[in-house]
Amino acid sequence: MRPLRTARDCRGVRFLWRTGERMRLRLTLILIGCLAAFTLLWSMWPSPISPAYWDEPAAPEMTGALEPDGALADAVAIDVGLPGSGEGIAVSDTGTIYYGTADGRVMRLMPNADNETETALEVAQVTETLILGLDWIAPDVLGVAAISGLYALDVETGHYTLVSSGAPAHPFGYVNDLAAAPDGRIFFTDSSTRWGHDSDRDRYRHDMLENRPSGALYVWDPATHQTRLVRSRLHYPNGIELAPDGRSVLVAETFRYRIVRIWIDGPEAGSKDIFAENLPGLPDGLATDSRGRLLVTMPSPRVPLLGFLHRHPRITQLLMKVPEWLRPGAVPARAFILVLDTETGEALDSWHDPDGRLGYLSNTVEAPDGDLWIGTTDRGHLVRFSPDRPDTAGDTGAPVSLDD
Repeated sequence: MRPLRTARDCRGVRFLWRTGERMRLRLTLILIGCLAAFTLLWSMWPSPISPAYWDEPAAPEMTGALEPDGALADAVAIDVGLPGSGEGIAVSDTGTIYYGTADGRVMRLMPNADNETETALEVAQVTETLILGLDWIAPDVLGVAAISGLYALDVETGHYTLVSSGAPAHPFGYVNDLAAAPDGRIFFTDSSTRWGHDSDRDRYRHDMLENRPSGALYVWDPATHQTRLVRSRLHYPNGIELAPDGRSVLVAETFRYRIVRIWIDGPEAGSKDIFAENLPGLPDGLATDSRGRLLVTMPSPRVPLLGFLHRHPRITQLLMKVPEWLRPGAVPARAFILVLDTETGEALDSWHDPDGRLGYLSNTVEAPDGDLWIGTTDRGHLVRFSPDRPDTAGDTGAPVSLDD
């Protein structure tokens, strides 16, 4: 039989209980102190970016010309290599497709005898860095915009030269795209002098979150063989296209969702005005089609989280200090091509990828047969699309692989 508990036993139990309570309280206070110290140190630790405040306007409603129509479901994807291959793309007068690769090569896409498959042939290893833009600067000569600089490539001989790696007092950071004027001048964008080519490729996200004007527009003049700064303090200038008037260029400022016009001749040379703003997505490549319309390649629609971060720079700083695996990931691709009037900037049409099958689209060029060839940033494939003949654009199956 268990003996009755004495008063001494009860006092002992109470003592042990109180001791345990004190220990738990002490541990709790220690944990709270450690957490407070860690939070203080973490908040004081410098952020890798210095974001600017921007009261981002609400995105336009996706109605009318912006209505997602799923037209790009009829596009055909052609594998060309690692992600980043095919981001820069050009087409010759004879319909030959050229594209850049992630490791700095320019490739020629040749149709096979059956006209249903293609073979890729190397034209030249121009650089060792990612090629972002291609454009014709002379017959059989491609201008090549790579992270390392601006090049000229003779596609017949494979001979290439470094045209420009910087301007006096203005070293390049991230050469992105180019457009050639009839007089031989080459205009090209440098997306970010702050997060340049010596950084990791994904550092463009830093520029996206900072939202500061650290990009620039340059021109290379064949008369002097010199590179000159045309306009600084641009917000991530990306795609570029010569305007129909020949006196200005249109430049996509990706993370401000707009296209600006920069005058290149006349008394207004160097000045800037807005051509189209508050676009429904992030504008990348710009191209004019045979009907005189401006084709704006949108790798993604607007992202609500990005708008929130633009309005709260302090939160953005704190977010960039957490481990990368804890940060929000990339949004699913829902790319589309926006068609604008080159005179007014008004939206005329849009062609959408309904299920993200094509990935993040980058640049668009029109072939002589009217088909559009579109580059991608993340899938390593080219896309062929017939905007006016969707019934003949191809099936919607898996990407077509190149023959070795």
